[in-house]
Amino acid sequence: MLFYSLSFLILYLPVTVLGWHFFGAFKNRAVSEWFLIGMSLLFYAFFGREAIVLLLLCTAFGYGFHLLLWSARSAMQKRLVLGTAIVLYLAILLYYKLRGGGFPVGLSFWLFQLIAFLIARSKGELVDITLREYLLYLLYFPKLAQGPIALPQEMLTQFRNRLRGRLDRERILRGLLLFIFGLAKKVLYADTLSPLVQQGFAQTDYLDTLTVLLLLITYAFQLYFDFSGYCDMAMGISEMLMIALPVNFDRPFQADGIGDFWKRWHATLSRFFVRYVYIPLGGSRRGGIRTFGNILIIFLLSGLWHGIGATYLLWGAINGLFVALSHGLRSLRKKRMIDGQTTAASKGETSGIRRLFTRVSVFAAFLFTLIFFRAESVGKAVMMLKRLCIPLYPGFLYRIAEHLEFTELYPVIKGITMAFPGSEGIVKLFLWVLLVALGFFLISRRNAWEIAKNCRLTGRLAIGMGLLFAWSVLAFNNVGTFLYFAF
Repeated sequence: MLFYSLSFLILYLPVTVLGWHFFGAFKNRAVSEWFLIGMSLLFYAFFGREAIVLLLLCTAFGYGFHLLLWSARSAMQKRLVLGTAIVLYLAILLYYKLRGGGFPVGLSFWLFQLIAFLIARSKGELVDITLREYLLYLLYFPKLAQGPIALPQEMLTQFRNRLRGRLDRERILRGLLLFIFGLAKKVLYADTLSPLVQQGFAQTDYLDTLTVLLLLITYAFQLYFDFSGYCDMAMGISEMLMIALPVNFDRPFQADGIGDFWKRWHATLSRFFVRYVYIPLGGSRRGGIRTFGNILIIFLLSGLWHGIGATYLLWGAINGLFVALSHGLRSLRKKRMIDGQTTAASKGETSGIRRLFTRVSVFAAFLFTLIFFRAESVGKAVMMLKRLCIPLYPGFLYRIAEHLEFTELYPVIKGITMAFPGSEGIVKLFLWVLLVALGFFLISRRNAWEIAKNCRLTGRLAIGMGLLFAWSVLAFNNVGTFLYFAF
């Protein structure tokens, strides 16, 4: 079941939210939690029989491993049980990655949360975990299909401490507001850009410099607003249930370096790799060379997490190199400051010009890596790089722009093309540029969850959000699946 389907909006979401609060207020906590577990299983069952069977099997094995860790009498036994569990789950993930088609939705997200639960259990960080709490943490539907990757402690604490019968109406309304923001980001913006990206990357051999540049910017915005839109919807739904999910996108395009960018983009995945891979390998505590290697390892793993293939490995390696170099330069600057060798330029690091230069550099580096992330093969990626670096006449821009579908403006576009035959490409190119400009404006603002948290709930806002919601629902016929379902 998808967040942007009518069945979800009209039936599933209202029943789930009302049932959760009703049973929590008039019955007891156990009834409401079993209700939410059942509704979460129903939510995932819509993704297919194989997906739900695999989820149930992995969940059952996870609880079995949990019991074995509970009864283990030595550290060696715990390491053996934990190692077996991690190998099993990574083998399942690798199998489906290598198989290609039919990848179960959210597989890597809930497998990583299973691993996080078992690691926390082996360290003694979780005590007196009941079957109901285990299932509620793992199957909680807002984060089940596409994250964020929540840690057991931050979820179980909330489930245990929620106050029976206490409804925060303002929090529920802000959750609804956040959901509508996310829905609009996905449906009205990201999916409008989708045909342009699809056509552009399918015709790499014919692109020119300007088309490649505009295409990469378009893909960056499509990817960001698609995934962050999902996360906003997930956080909004969870707020309606009065449970807070971790923030997965924290204004990444306003980062002050490429390393900071990856702490803000898909933040919970970065946190997972840092917590369970980078730090156990020694982090940055064992010298520069070891730190460089550790950074490279987690980005190679991140590449493999996104897909098995040379393009993803290259994407991970390039990002790892960028982050390692950025980390080295930062360490050098700190050393110079400690040694008293600061200059006027270094003292002005937070100046507006320097901050702008840093953000432009980070954005450019991100665009460069997207060539490998999205290309069908290494050869296609190299071809796109050549097209980017060798100036060519930008005539292909119009052919790509013709694939822009703007249903809401169809009468206007049709009228202009009837008055000026042959102008459709120019009109749609103009709209494409406007969409990109809108993207730059939006990424320079606050996050949707910050806006929802701080805005005043007024009647005028309610009317505006109602219109935005209606517009989004009317645009459902052009919506594609979330991009991160493939990972």
